[in-house]
Amino acid sequence: MQTFLGAFSYFMIMPNPMKGKLERKYLEKMRNYPDAVYNAHQDSPQEGFEFFFEGSAMDGDEEPSLLDSIKVMRGSGSSLKGVFNKLRTILRFKKDMFNGRDACFSDLEPYIKEIEEKNRIENSEEKLQSYPNIELWNELNHYISNKWNDVLIGFTELPSQFIFKNKMVLFKYALVVVQEMKKDMIDDAPGVLAGRETMRVYASLGLVVNDLARWLREKGVKSQSNHPLGGLVNDPPLAGKAGLGWQGKQGVLITREYGPRVRIAPIFIQNKIFEYTDSVEHKWIEKYCKTCGLCEINCPVQAIYPQRKISISNIPGFGDTRTCIDRAKCLPYFNETVGCSVCLKVCPFSNGQKTYDKLKKLIN
Repeated sequence: MQTFLGAFSYFMIMPNPMKGKLERKYLEKMRNYPDAVYNAHQDSPQEGFEFFFEGSAMDGDEEPSLLDSIKVMRGSGSSLKGVFNKLRTILRFKKDMFNGRDACFSDLEPYIKEIEEKNRIENSEEKLQSYPNIELWNELNHYISNKWNDVLIGFTELPSQFIFKNKMVLFKYALVVVQEMKKDMIDDAPGVLAGRETMRVYASLGLVVNDLARWLREKGVKSQSNHPLGGLVNDPPLAGKAGLGWQGKQGVLITREYGPRVRIAPIFIQNKIFEYTDSVEHKWIEKYCKTCGLCEINCPVQAIYPQRKISISNIPGFGDTRTCIDRAKCLPYFNETVGCSVCLKVCPFSNGQKTYDKLKKLIN
């Protein structure tokens, strides 16, 4: 048991990070208004991270002490130096990560109050309903390029099958946002530098989506941001549907620009105000992954399945979702190393656009 808990070492200095108090409050309230929200499909799976926390001591609000956390890390085989490096990485980004996650829900208070009073969120975006709003799309991209680094966006309709079981979102359209993790840092995987970069982008991308959602609200667009830490929906296939890339053998999104070195977070939008960026141009990645297998070979805990398993079939506008990894093997090591990222490091697509274009020519 101690070894199992040690695998969750970086979570042990805080309450269950995948389901904070504000998310629980949001879900509890919105379950009373099923007609006012966009609910998960009956075939939707349980969220991956919560698979590990349900029924455990970490499923509540009790916060273990720092001393307890150090003892657990030592019990999992970490040296004192290793424990110190992990804690330093966690504490450096903890505030931004969890404040950002909580802001996703505290920003929704006006919408929640409107639902409680009227059993709906009224559509007041008349001036924005002309489709597509190219001017606003260009303005948004200009804002992003001036303020945020290494960020890509796409726009699509959210299939209800991508919403995790027993969860719901307020709006059915999604502005999908991805941010790069730097290659020189990920190349250190599974070391401290790679872990630090993973935590940095979790924190940074949370700030990005909250900022963009607020920017959109100022323009009259009703929006709900969703932090990359935890989340309400299955992000990789949603980003694939939005034309930002495609899922590789290891299950993560592979983009042309950055390969698999990205984190993903969506912003849900009330109206179809932008043109869809949907595309299957990256689907050839599946074919290449069948010839490669470096992520499977190099996975430290052999968590990547030789053959992906279909989880939901025939999703409109997308096709099938697949399960690519054994979560019971992957997540403990991911947490023990504060981010692992070995499968990202060894992926050829991690080298960027030139490699992407070269491999595409080879496979086609």
